[in-house]
Amino acid sequence: MSFCRKSLVRMFLLFCLVAMMCQWMFLHGLNLDVKGEPTSTMYRSIDLYTQKEPYSGRGPDQPSDAFAPQEEAILYAYVTYRDDPVPGKIVAFEVHGPVNRFENLSITRTAVTDANGMANVSFRITWPNGYREEAVFGVWNVVAVVDIAEVAVNDTLSFLVGWIIELIKVETVDVNNVSRTSFMKDEHMCFRLTVKNIAMTDKIATLILDVYDNLSVSLGQVVLVDEQIAPGVTVLFIEDLLIPEWASLGGGVVYANAYTASPASGGVPWCPQVSTTFWIVKVIVHDVAVVSVVPSVTEAFSGQAVDVSVIVRNEGDVGETFDVYAYYDSALIGTFTVRDLAPQAEKDIMFRWCTRCLEPGNYTLSAEASVVPGEVDVEDNRFVDGVVRIKPWVPSPPSPAEFVLPKWLLAFLFLLTVLVGACFVLLIGLALCCMRRRKKEAQYAVPTPSVKRRKEHPFKTTKTCSVCGREFPGVRTFCPHCYTFHGKDYE
Repeated sequence: MSFCRKSLVRMFLLFCLVAMMCQWMFLHGLNLDVKGEPTSTMYRSIDLYTQKEPYSGRGPDQPSDAFAPQEEAILYAYVTYRDDPVPGKIVAFEVHGPVNRFENLSITRTAVTDANGMANVSFRITWPNGYREEAVFGVWNVVAVVDIAEVAVNDTLSFLVGWIIELIKVETVDVNNVSRTSFMKDEHMCFRLTVKNIAMTDKIATLILDVYDNLSVSLGQVVLVDEQIAPGVTVLFIEDLLIPEWASLGGGVVYANAYTASPASGGVPWCPQVSTTFWIVKVIVHDVAVVSVVPSVTEAFSGQAVDVSVIVRNEGDVGETFDVYAYYDSALIGTFTVRDLAPQAEKDIMFRWCTRCLEPGNYTLSAEASVVPGEVDVEDNRFVDGVVRIKPWVPSPPSPAEFVLPKWLLAFLFLLTVLVGACFVLLIGLALCCMRRRKKEAQYAVPTPSVKRRKEHPFKTTKTCSVCGREFPGVRTFCPHCYTFHGKDYE
């Protein structure tokens, strides 16, 4: 009977718990409180987006496509309840420009939803005087907020502001797309143009390169019409322009511009122009040289590593790729390949010289650069430095610093010493206790007759039974053979 009552109570409690959970799930699933009123933003919605289709930012917290300076930005807000448009609601729009140390731009506007639940505001991306790119370029953040039945709902989006198409740099190269800054008359020069597209879709640009000589006389123009630029960074190889025979010797310049279309057709620039310089020379000079060889020390012990610094220079008119060799006497220390060293540029190369197998003595260091194609002056390709003295290795007495133990080892040794000392003290204490105990036992002990007999007859160890005549140990009182009492035999 008691078991049935307990089972019924358990079933009743379980039923109540399930009922409470069902009620909680029902109320929260319907988004209602106990009175039947809405409690959250579940059926309330606002969607903030721009006019930049197909990447306008539709959907919760989605980004929009990029905007250019002074471009109009239209912000739309679609307000619904249970997917039904909500008219007559006041929507607040707040826009913040990129955070910077010059001017933090902010815009706040409101608009009322129409019969279709739509509200919109518009503004143009500002372009202030001074620090324009620093204050305007970057990520802009927008938030739209609306109140629906005493519950505030919002949506956010972000977009990038900058040059939609931006020219990063222009370079002069040869027909093999190898960087060059010097060209001769009647030679073809080509270009490498780096372009960046910050939009989320392909953009069309007309690219125009203008080339001038040392007297600012135009040498020609290269035009790419309606070039498709993909999102991200694109590097274009552009060919080619023939340098005429009448061009002036000396420094020239290349200007690159990007337009929405040809200016004659009404196109406007996408971004500011970029430029680079080059040289027009009579003859292309190929010349590399080793200008310095410096060891880290002038004396070293056998087995000690020595760093050897070798500085090479490109004294020609074009970039060069060549090998550099370092030697001690006639033995090779190492080889290094210098790639695309620009004209009039230097490179410091570090070689590691191992002296382990060397006999003591004096060794001469040198370095040599390989001859590049077309090089005439090869005398400066080799450079000989002074002498490095290698001394025999003598072990020196170790300094106290070499025996400095790590802290963790010192701590371990200290703890081990303390533990050993404690064990030693404990053993001494136990020994003293045992000695004291034995002393007390000896003090209060009563000597037995056998002991007395041993003291009186120290050399007699056995007894002879007077009955059976057999011998037995003298410490016994009874004969072990016939059990005769012998307590008075020693008297």
